[in-house]
Amino acid sequence: MKNKIINIKSRTSGLEIMNQQLARIVEEWNISKDVAFAMNLALEEITTNIINYGYKGLEDYDITIRFTLERHNLRIQIKDGAKEFNPLDIEDPDSLDKPLEERDIGGLGIHLVKKFTDNFSYRRTNNKNIVTLTKSLE
Repeated sequence: MKNKIINIKSRTSGLEIMNQQLARIVEEWNISKDVAFAMNLALEEITTNIINYGYKGLEDYDITIRFTLERHNLRIQIKDGAKEFNPLDIEDPDSLDKPLEERDIGGLGIHLVKKFTDNFSYRRTNNKNIVTLTKSLE
């Protein structure tokens, strides 16, 4: 098992650092492009939501991201101290089969996270939100 932990600040420059670190991990750990794409999309969606909604754009808060390479999975855990928010409580949009201009706003990002990951979980521990994303390497 391999682990890598990074800490970013709740600002858009933190997203750039996160994406660079994920790219390095993908290369070092020899992760397929398909898995890398799916996990990058999911990670960016969750982290962007934390920055924009959890911390409401305030820039000096910490977000801790742990990447774990297991035997058959890539697991990413995102931990933040923003207000409690369980993304699994968000219902899938009911407008997915409508043309883009007729769709309701909101919920599509979390829907994509659910679709692109094999396991998506949330818990609140010690006043921290902890989201875990898992994707099979196979």
